[in-house]
Amino acid sequence: MKNMKNPTTFCKPILCGALVGLACALTAQPATANDNELRAGAVIQVPFTLSSRNSYFDPSKIRVGLTCQLANIEDDNITITRIIDVTATPPSNVLSATSREDKGSQVYGLEGNVFVEPFNKLTGSAELLGFYGNNDIQGALGGGYSFGDGIFLDVKAMFPYSEIGMRFTGQPEIYGGVKTLGAFKPAQNRQLVDTPYTPAPR
Repeated sequence: MKNMKNPTTFCKPILCGALVGLACALTAQPATANDNELRAGAVIQVPFTLSSRNSYFDPSKIRVGLTCQLANIEDDNITITRIIDVTATPPSNVLSATSREDKGSQVYGLEGNVFVEPFNKLTGSAELLGFYGNNDIQGALGGGYSFGDGIFLDVKAMFPYSEIGMRFTGQPEIYGGVKTLGAFKPAQNRQLVDTPYTPAPR
């Protein structure tokens, strides 16, 4: 019953299990089905408190963890138009070809993170955020629970291999992060359009 009085001690086995599960996901290749992508990586966040009553930087609050994203990515559409001389031999003779590319730029989805504070008795936290943006920059908003600070709100901007955001707890903080996830890479849809051409008789 003593462990029940300490939620941090009670939930450590659950937190460790979640970390092991996400670690296994790191070894898998990103799975792309249509324009959906699931990917996982590692992340480290360095927070700075906004409260003037305490030190702005506390090394014990540094967080390391695992991140997982499920994203819907707009595809790149490439259209190739060919002019075909139907009177030539062979009749599939191509007179000219032009290519037009409409690049996909919309990305949206969900991100889940699990953290521990290695210099603060392995205090854990978990969060879930929704994000929206383009292939390189996304805004994210969500919330989570920290065994040290309780329920919190999180808002951040995400870039390839980095992020910056704010956690709103009892003591609001701003943080910078480094992660192993780069920019999103949309799939390419190619379409071939043949236009028949019959030259005027001489």
